[in-house]
Amino acid sequence: MAYPITQKGFTLVELVTTMLLLGILSATALPKFFSVSGYQQQVFFDDTLAAVRFAQKLAVATGCNVQVSIAADTYTLTRPTDRTVCTSLSSTDFNQAVNNPGTGTPPYSNNPSGISLTASTSPFYFTALGTASADVTLTIAGSQTFYVVAATGFVYEQE
Repeated sequence: MAYPITQKGFTLVELVTTMLLLGILSATALPKFFSVSGYQQQVFFDDTLAAVRFAQKLAVATGCNVQVSIAADTYTLTRPTDRTVCTSLSSTDFNQAVNNPGTGTPPYSNNPSGISLTASTSPFYFTALGTASADVTLTIAGSQTFYVVAATGFVYEQE
């Protein structure tokens, strides 16, 4: 009984087609996976959103107003050193940097290079009741936005 001869391997057409598809994929899709700026922008957005939410929680927990300042594409959280001015809304009374809850070191701020941060109102404050001093719109890199509602202090991102 004779067995047929079978050959194993790929044809030249299959190899060229595979190489062509890999070339197109590497030229179009892969650069998007390795773009660092998109990740940095998302991390800065998430970090800023978390910091503003933390400012509200800190104000409620301590019974003392917390100031959020936006300037030069960075944010900073501060509060009064003197507890007798806890309800103040004067920028000069906010002279103690808030510690970053992740590291325990002051100041709780962030400023990555090349990513813009703007606010409709700066500085703004969270009170011991959790309310904010103004309705605020914060925009990062001109494309991602989140809001602070003055009446409730609610901080949310618009999907």
